[in-house]
Amino acid sequence: MIARACRFPPTGALRRLGRACALVAVLALPSAPNAAPSLPEPLRPLLERSLDDPREALALADATLDSLDSESRFWQLLGKAAVYTLLDRPSDAQRSVDEARARLGRVPTATPRHHLWLEAYAIGSLFRREESASLIARSVELRRAAAPLGDEYLLCEISAGDLFLLRETYALDEAWRVAEETERCGRKLGQLHLETSALIAMGSMASSLSGKAPAESYFERALEVLGVLPARFQRGWIEWEMGNTLARLGQTERAARCFEASLSRSREIGDATGEAIVTLDLAALRLSQGEPQRVIDLVRGVLPALGQTEAPARLALARGLLIEALAQLKRPEVLQEIDKARALERAVLPAPDRARLLQRVAEGHASQGQFAQAYAELRRANEALALGQQSKRDAQLLRLQARYEIARREAELADLRHRSEADRLALQAREAQQRALWAALAALAGLGLAGAWIGLRALRRRRQLAELELRDELTGMPDHRAVMAFAQEQFDLCRRLGIELSVALVNLDHFKAINERHGQTTGDRVLRAFAQAAGQVLHGQERLGRFDGDQWLLVMPGTAIDEMPALFERLSAAIAAQSIQGLSQPHGITLSMGAASLGDAFDSLESLMEEADRQLHRAKAEGRACVRCARAGRADGGVGAAAGDRRRARQAVSV
Repeated sequence: MIARACRFPPTGALRRLGRACALVAVLALPSAPNAAPSLPEPLRPLLERSLDDPREALALADATLDSLDSESRFWQLLGKAAVYTLLDRPSDAQRSVDEARARLGRVPTATPRHHLWLEAYAIGSLFRREESASLIARSVELRRAAAPLGDEYLLCEISAGDLFLLRETYALDEAWRVAEETERCGRKLGQLHLETSALIAMGSMASSLSGKAPAESYFERALEVLGVLPARFQRGWIEWEMGNTLARLGQTERAARCFEASLSRSREIGDATGEAIVTLDLAALRLSQGEPQRVIDLVRGVLPALGQTEAPARLALARGLLIEALAQLKRPEVLQEIDKARALERAVLPAPDRARLLQRVAEGHASQGQFAQAYAELRRANEALALGQQSKRDAQLLRLQARYEIARREAELADLRHRSEADRLALQAREAQQRALWAALAALAGLGLAGAWIGLRALRRRRQLAELELRDELTGMPDHRAVMAFAQEQFDLCRRLGIELSVALVNLDHFKAINERHGQTTGDRVLRAFAQAAGQVLHGQERLGRFDGDQWLLVMPGTAIDEMPALFERLSAAIAAQSIQGLSQPHGITLSMGAASLGDAFDSLESLMEEADRQLHRAKAEGRACVRCARAGRADGGVGAAAGDRRRARQAVSV
């Protein structure tokens, strides 16, 4: 049952999102107006301690609050609200937001920017206390208002909040796009907290989405960003998320070790709520291993701490785990736990959490022979799941509408500037410009509608393709069937719309020799290293899948054949930089690639693949470690003398 629940990001993987969202909020506060964007100086000690120990951060804020001026006190109150959310004290967080709102009235230099930041923190303080759909709607309006200001820190903060709200509604495709956006802006602005929170979210989602690098690579990147900072709270979060990911992948013992490490950090800083959260996930893991009595002991040990929080989702999980464990043991007291769970029905719970609780209640009734009640609870669970799917669609639609509205407003501002300039011209010239303006607006509207239509069709196709996508067990990349299904879909789409499409077959040179001299285990490491290297190079809709043995298929919609040599160079550099156990460094592993692009000469995917295969054989025949390309049946050159020199320098291949 736990394995079924973990097929998509489990409810356990979302229970700490409110705490994570608050941490992101406290680490992206803006600078004063009319100054270069930076964190206000009074906040720096608070932020440093929040990463390591939120309680120390609160003590610091309380000690310095009265000595600050009105504006600094405003920002500090918002920081306190975020720390309270980290500690699962939403009422205190809301009170700090209200105090900050009152304090803002005493700030003589207050600007709309202050009010927008206040709204961002107000949304964060309501996470999991109100329905995610309503909070997403507020965030959409906030982004529309903030876009004209051009405050990169504020926009990055809004993106970070959207990331957690979208994960809450299981809109994973859109959440991944926002995670990449947050990671980029966090890195650009030097906000390692935004960067690491995005990487942690990507690691948690990677195993549930196709075409992504192995999940552990994102967690490792987050730890690299933290560097030598103590950051016990942040590191405990990484270990907890990694434990959930490993549990979904069936690596139960490694998952248990990650949970134990996270528990140790929570105990070290006295974070009882964090300890309870991780214990619940550890209990779910033990339940999947057939240890119901151990689950009962674990959950009952943390119920007192959960009772002091204001997070009903965690209490619902605890009750659900108790019900399932007692049902497995067929104990009659399961009915008493079901009665206690009934008190949570009026609480604000995400639809998947509510559905999972109802499924466990049904199992409890069935264990006592109450099959009519069990059937009724299963029907209610299915209704909750249907509601969750609708919320997911609504969230995606709101995000698309927000993007369209921001683009429309930017166009309107440009139009106003043109009209102001036109006022200084003669009447005839002004009338001509106005006619051109209306034509441009009509064109923009048409393009916007066309873009929305194409976007919705693309989303529908992606959902259909997701049902076919499978993963290669060794590398975690799409397997033959999955990548061919994606290639066929992109071939049909690009041919119909007249969009560039390039495909390539990639071989690891002398792979058989590696297996023979160093063993199959080292060969497997080489394959995994190539998959990880490709994940660092490819972006967006670019997809790589394992085609056969050491041969890979690369599908590049929107990419011209002239761009393939540069891509080949990036892939070659990425695999060269990989450290592979069992091979000395530099290991000298090289690639051969054959590429072909869509043209009138190719009436099917098979014919395009055959041309790419011919180009691959040509690359091998010409000495390997190079790329050969063809467009519409016409062979072009590949990577030239530089690749040949590199190949000759690597004749040994460390093999």
